[in-house]
Amino acid sequence: MFQYKTQIFLHHTDAAGRLFFGNQFYLIHEAFETFLEHIGFSIADMMNDPEFTFPLVHAESDYKSILIAGDRITISVAVEKIGDSSVTICYEIRKADGTLAGTAKTVSVMVRLATGLKAHIPDEWRKKFKITN
Repeated sequence: MFQYKTQIFLHHTDAAGRLFFGNQFYLIHEAFETFLEHIGFSIADMMNDPEFTFPLVHAESDYKSILIAGDRITISVAVEKIGDSSVTICYEIRKADGTLAGTAKTVSVMVRLATGLKAHIPDEWRKKFKITN
């Protein structure tokens, strides 16, 4: 399981001083991009691939504990499922003391740029995305 460490900054919070709900997705996406780099996928290379794109098609999250500016967090990233054309990633956000602050799940689908239709995940991608939980 990959772990991404960061903290909650003031700009992540709402007027009540708590993590703004939409910023949980911002944080998990940072963790996702760092995870991709870790397993050998450059975001720049993915964005410039002439044949495929890998858009996010589903996202969900739950908020378990309040996060405020200054809280240090660890986001665990794990591949839950590799389908024919999709990858499901799960996330856990924990405070420094181990308290579960949130969970999330995303699904991305391999799409062929020429047709806009889903495509099989290439074997080289599949190997890198091996299930991690």
